[in-house]
Amino acid sequence: MIKNLYIFRHGETDYNIARRMQSVLDIPLNQNGIHQAEELAKKLANVNLGCIYTSKLGRAIETAKIVAKPNNTPVIVDNRLHEWDLGVFKGKILNVIKAPKYTPIDLTTDTVSIPRLLLIDNDYVPENGESFNSCINRVSEALDYIVKNTDSENIGIATHGGVIRAILTRYTNYANGGMPNADYMILQWDGEKFRLLDKPKWLKMKHPIVLVKDFISNMFHGR
Repeated sequence: MIKNLYIFRHGETDYNIARRMQSVLDIPLNQNGIHQAEELAKKLANVNLGCIYTSKLGRAIETAKIVAKPNNTPVIVDNRLHEWDLGVFKGKILNVIKAPKYTPIDLTTDTVSIPRLLLIDNDYVPENGESFNSCINRVSEALDYIVKNTDSENIGIATHGGVIRAILTRYTNYANGGMPNADYMILQWDGEKFRLLDKPKWLKMKHPIVLVKDFISNMFHGR
């Protein structure tokens, strides 16, 4: 059976507005984020989602429950769908700089300057966090499990900007152009592989410069 994953990002939070790295911090939706989720629920009401899998973080769960409400769609928490763990960068505002890869990073300030060469190294592990490749593997494992163990043709996935970038990196030729809060994309599984349906306008082709720009400007922030 072909499976369609409707993968959507949570609604806006105050950290999105402040341009802070939320990562695995459990930041709730703000009032605008709730409204965005309600609008997303209207868009997906006729899709007939069989169930919605969600990250364990509150902002994703709340968004999932709002989307689920019109049709009383079951909501299932999958711990593997949580946001990329950025360790010591959680709660910080990141400033990307042109500097040698392992330039010392000052974590005592609210705004942290980080070399762009380090930021795009998918094997780099922030202190107390995980590498982006680890995030990709974790999320891929979750999607593989979901499509093989869910009978529904249409399945919702409530998650985060970093997770969406991980999905795009693993399964498509695109880099995350910055999925807006409470927007979505459709990833189709044909029984063997995934492919993206109907390219969203916010997607951009993979390119190192694009990746660095979008990482900070779009991935973790509402647009």
